[in-house]
Amino acid sequence: MIDLWNWLTANLQENADFLRIVLIGSIVSFLAALLVIPLIASKIPADYFSAEERKTYAPKNIFLYLLYKIMKNVLGFVVFLIGIILLFTPGQGLLCILLASLLLDYPGKFRFQRFLIQKKPILDGLNWLRKIAGAAPLDV
Repeated sequence: MIDLWNWLTANLQENADFLRIVLIGSIVSFLAALLVIPLIASKIPADYFSAEERKTYAPKNIFLYLLYKIMKNVLGFVVFLIGIILLFTPGQGLLCILLASLLLDYPGKFRFQRFLIQKKPILDGLNWLRKIAGAAPLDV
């Protein structure tokens, strides 16, 4: 038992820099999620998951359209990475991944979103965030 303790403390001391990076990354991702998740959750239309036709935003200018798509996907990717980190650290990882999926463009997007939103804890958490932001609950 003492050998195990000595081995563990020695490895922790050898990897102290790595552990600091993981700790700082965890704290930063948690704080970013606290800011980004409620903002994105409040912007989802209440009928997004129940509407027959989904509305898309498409600027007339091709440059603005490409800039919009690139920025939306970059933000979605960052939120997705935060969600992956939050799966292993304290936080709402699945909720963050759902919100990232709203921003990203990929095949099967709506089917994946419907799969996630049908999970009661995710829907309840999302509606709680929307309530705090003053938005109506989602229709599923």
